[in-house]
Amino acid sequence: MKNKFLAVLLVIAAAFTACKKDKVQEPEENVLPAGKYRLIEMQQTDAAGKDSVTVKYPVSSLSLTFDQEKQTANVTGKPELLQMTGSYNVKADGSLTDAKVSTSRSVPGENDMNVAGHLTAGEKFEVKGGTIIIHAKNKGYLVFSMQK
Repeated sequence: MKNKFLAVLLVIAAAFTACKKDKVQEPEENVLPAGKYRLIEMQQTDAAGKDSVTVKYPVSSLSLTFDQEKQTANVTGKPELLQMTGSYNVKADGSLTDAKVSTSRSVPGENDMNVAGHLTAGEKFEVKGGTIIIHAKNKGYLVFSMQK
């Protein structure tokens, strides 16, 4: 009798453990990327919407972070010489709305104003591995890489 009871108890415990593992493995909806991402590349498009100019940013300090509680994306730093700050409201589908981007009054670097234009036109983000890509309407996109 004790053996049957223990066997039934063991089966029930295994079932609960399996259910618990399934719940842990399910991805949470509406979870924004964690960490800090640094601008590494800007891709500009021509009038036809094709990639035309790629600019690399090996020493950029422009960073992108997400605030899970407020459901916002925030940028701050310098792509080259011009200090920028900005934010977006983020929706569950990855769309960015209500862009607010401001720059300092200093002399911009060669591509600073293009980055500011891309940020202002940002309409959607996507996560690819350790990078986040912000797509800018009719301009191209910005690539941010995860920072350690």
